[in-house]
Amino acid sequence: MSIFFGGALSFFVWKEDYYFYVLGFLVLFNLLLIWPLAKRIRFLAVPFFLSIGSLNLLYLIDGIYERTFFIISAVIIYAIALWGANRLKKYDCDQTAQGMVNLATIITIFFWLVSNYGWYLNFEISSWMLVVTTIASTFLIILPSLTISFVACYKIHYRQDKKRKKIKGKENFVLAFKQQMKIQRTALFFSFIIAFIIGEIIWSLSFWPFGYLITGMTAVIIFFLFWSIVRKFIKKELTKRFILANMLIMIIVIIVMIATSPWNIV
Repeated sequence: MSIFFGGALSFFVWKEDYYFYVLGFLVLFNLLLIWPLAKRIRFLAVPFFLSIGSLNLLYLIDGIYERTFFIISAVIIYAIALWGANRLKKYDCDQTAQGMVNLATIITIFFWLVSNYGWYLNFEISSWMLVVTTIASTFLIILPSLTISFVACYKIHYRQDKKRKKIKGKENFVLAFKQQMKIQRTALFFSFIIAFIIGEIIWSLSFWPFGYLITGMTAVIIFFLFWSIVRKFIKKELTKRFILANMLIMIIVIIVMIATSPWNIV
């Protein structure tokens, strides 16, 4: 499957005028071929948005060697996303598979934020459209990842409670249903909060005198901070020390990027 994805990106490098044809192919490829294999929409989301984000970012990259390296990297991440989804389909609590999906999620967010901002700068897209697309894409990309984390943690705790309390029959079904609804509401809530924050940050960064790469990387670093905090909260491992340490690292990295980046003051 990854070979077809890589082939579509390579074809676009050869025929840039066929952008919308390649886009349509990637959409149908994910919906008609990947979705039946994934079987759950949360396992489809990352490969779907990764493929579209890769195409959008590839449009902004110049140089055949840079494009080749990018396509190879995108294909590898796409394969990792599919591999992780396939393993989670068999066992929701697979920590290695969750790591694969989380890695693919971070890369997908990076591709989307950088490409969104790049298109905003190059095609004079309005700032409100930039914010809306950023919020919507971020929400849809991270929702599956957070849902997977919630489901895995719930199943672990549920099995422990079931053994301890000896839950059986109808009570078992009702409890599972209630917990499933709670998982969905919580994942939706945190996904929206993070997406809204990233949308506002992108709007604020649009006033910075930097290119799309530095701006996108800054937004991804900030996103990773909030995303990590939520995942630690899910696992009930969140501490003040973790928050402060990650905020300090984030500030240092952003300052270094700003200090070493060219300023495009108009």
